[in-house]
Amino acid sequence: MSKNLLRDVLSQEEIRKILATHPRRPLLPALDSEAWKKVARNPLLQPLAKSIRARAEKEADQSMPPLTDDLYLIFNRTGSRWEFEVVYFERRRQLARAAIALLLSDEKDPVRARLIPSLLTKLTDIFEEAAWAFPVHVKDSSQRDPLRTDLFCAETANLMTEMLDLFGSIIPAELEERILARLHEQIWENYLEQHKQADEWWWGKISNNWNAVCHQGVLGSALSRLDDDALLAKMLFKAKESLPIFLSGFGADGASSEGPGYWDYGFGWLTILNEQLEARTEGELSLFVGDDHVREIARFGPRTSLAGGHLLCFSDSPPIGVMRPANLFYLGERLDDSLCRDQALVNYAHILEKGLDLDFQRSDLLYLVRFFLRCPEKLPEKPSSTASKDIFMKDLAVVIAAGTDAKGHLWEFAAKGGHNNEHHNHNDCGNYILNIDANRFVTEIGQPLYTREFFGPERYQNLAARTLGHSLPIVNGCEQAAGDKFAVAVLDYSNTPQETKFVVDLAGCYPPEACCLKLIRTFHFEKSAGRLTVRDEFDLTVIRSAETAIVTVHPIATGKNSATISAGELNLVFRFEAGTVLAGIEDHPYRHHDPMITTPVAIQRIVLKPAVSGPKFTLGYTAELS
Repeated sequence: MSKNLLRDVLSQEEIRKILATHPRRPLLPALDSEAWKKVARNPLLQPLAKSIRARAEKEADQSMPPLTDDLYLIFNRTGSRWEFEVVYFERRRQLARAAIALLLSDEKDPVRARLIPSLLTKLTDIFEEAAWAFPVHVKDSSQRDPLRTDLFCAETANLMTEMLDLFGSIIPAELEERILARLHEQIWENYLEQHKQADEWWWGKISNNWNAVCHQGVLGSALSRLDDDALLAKMLFKAKESLPIFLSGFGADGASSEGPGYWDYGFGWLTILNEQLEARTEGELSLFVGDDHVREIARFGPRTSLAGGHLLCFSDSPPIGVMRPANLFYLGERLDDSLCRDQALVNYAHILEKGLDLDFQRSDLLYLVRFFLRCPEKLPEKPSSTASKDIFMKDLAVVIAAGTDAKGHLWEFAAKGGHNNEHHNHNDCGNYILNIDANRFVTEIGQPLYTREFFGPERYQNLAARTLGHSLPIVNGCEQAAGDKFAVAVLDYSNTPQETKFVVDLAGCYPPEACCLKLIRTFHFEKSAGRLTVRDEFDLTVIRSAETAIVTVHPIATGKNSATISAGELNLVFRFEAGTVLAGIEDHPYRHHDPMITTPVAIQRIVLKPAVSGPKFTLGYTAELS
């Protein structure tokens, strides 16, 4: 009978006995196994396999970009992360491309004579990195600490054991011994030591993605290659203390303030760990069994997936991107959940149609192996998700609603309440987004370029995190303030097949100097009519200045009492209510999250102000397609 490692009462000795009855075995199918031969025959994957093979062959005789001393030290000197991280991820992508090309070749393929040495050289180079952790997460002045377990050190530990599982038949015994020795000392035994050190073990006591990702790398690698059942049992027993904290960060309805991007990361990695644990113990131990909360968390992914490869981009989440279809497919099968299964097919179809970006930061082994292994051999002609887009996530105070207007245009609307101390927080209570036919008419930045300042005291000077970068009011020169006491009061929510209404008071999100008694924001989304009305009612003790804004990335044309945003072939007209006047259009540049995108990017703010001065007034507008 399967037991839930996190919920059931299990002693360390009971865990050891379960492990002892299930001898260790590879957790992934090895080179030349039938599983990989089947993948190689999958017609949907042929174009992708061909492009990976071409890159791998080109890179076979090339050295990987080195992680130099200077790269390690840049963050300490300047606070810039990207120079190191670009090289770090490219090294792992090159190893992944060599691995996939080799896995999809057959024994008689002449290219193996070049791919095998390339694979072993790349594996050795990554293994021999002085430290696997990012400099941003290391306190030592050298920015290298082999005992620092961060997200990426843990990921590299898992990478090492997955390489052994996949290519154990060709990896030299001496290299395997060195890998296992480093894992024993710096990862597995160190994991138990970290429990004794508060500054090292902080990630085991928090509810964000760090907890799950670090545990997956540490425990997943041990489940794959650790033969010492007593040591592994001790590690799993320790994890019983920490992983429930991670799950507690999700609301009863499965929602996470980290947003879909970090759901895909944190819960996605927990999903992989569950698969590894169940495979290692042949289902006797699980993180999922008997846990209805896990099922709701799994549904957060499809529920926050929008049409055309877009995401609900509140907090540090990308506005464009599809969540890992392999993980969604696993969740659909493991939990027998149609929302996850259907979204997986949608995401596979989207990626296979658009083509997988092999230079995307995380097109690494963890991603590619599972993408190939789980890809179906055929897809529905027009795959569609059954995830309901009419949702109110109570704990987050996030509304999502969708509807098709009379001309067949798909409208997707979302708005948020919450507070200003959420995970990956932006000072954005009351913000909203509006997509039509997968065009981002009203949007936000989501993730900017990550720097030291963005995760420090200067965070809310960054356009992506401050109120200025969102479709929100600025009151008496004040933007919203950071902290959980700066929160929304939800006044009303209602939803029918025809319309969605959401009413919040934003006054509590602003500092005292904003002089805000009330700031009632009302959203009225008429689905079949194709109409969104947004109205802000101000009640101030003092009025010096006030404005609200509409944020977009598309061209804007202005008219009398209106502004039009054009995207694709669609024109969305914002008609201003009486007493609301257009004050101007502002351009605000920012750095894209992808450091390789060096072309300047910017948002535009349509700024609206009251026609007359007074402490009580309303700013409002209605959006309809022309």
